[in-house]
Amino acid sequence: MMKRTIFTALALAFSACMVLAQNEKYTQAMTASIQALNGLDKAKPDAKALQDIANQFERIAAAEPKEWLPKYYAGYSNVILGFVGTSLEEKDKYLEKAAALLKDAETIAGKPNDEISVMQAFQSQIHLAADPQNRWEADGAKFAEHLASAKKINAENPRIYYLEASSVFFTPEEFGGGKKPAKPLLEKATQKFAAFKPETNIHPDWGKAETEWMLAQTNQ
Repeated sequence: MMKRTIFTALALAFSACMVLAQNEKYTQAMTASIQALNGLDKAKPDAKALQDIANQFERIAAAEPKEWLPKYYAGYSNVILGFVGTSLEEKDKYLEKAAALLKDAETIAGKPNDEISVMQAFQSQIHLAADPQNRWEADGAKFAEHLASAKKINAENPRIYYLEASSVFFTPEEFGGGKKPAKPLLEKATQKFAAFKPETNIHPDWGKAETEWMLAQTNQ
């Protein structure tokens, strides 16, 4: 009986060590990829480097099928690729892939998730920007719907207000947009970012620098 108890205890300890090692490997891989993503030039990211980063997140997702964050960041990378694409066809290819990845992340998460909803709103925003004349109505509705969902889950998420502000900031003045109406939204986003703390070092923590840049523009 004593031998069986010792064997069971050793097996459990070994199993726990294996899980910890696997978790550490996952965290390290995610951290490296997120740092690479954050290290890109935000104004003009290198498309090849961005594609490499997106592929890395997909490899992590394949190795960790129960984690939603790799699919989320792969989706995020493809949204940015959709923004920097050289043709509408290329932009749409990346944005459609982003939508599918985010849908997968949603399934893995298993419950409503404000960060995924925010990223889906971002995907809709960039999809609209690729062809605004033909997409403003459908994508504008999706953008608002996703942000409303995110706000319902967690109204303290600063990226909700960053995206709301950016939408107004980049809308022409003749359509009710511009720097002046965006300023109070940017100020609200800034307040939310000041109070925000990501759940872990690999959870979403983007948008602050862009908010600060836009707010600086409104003060000029």
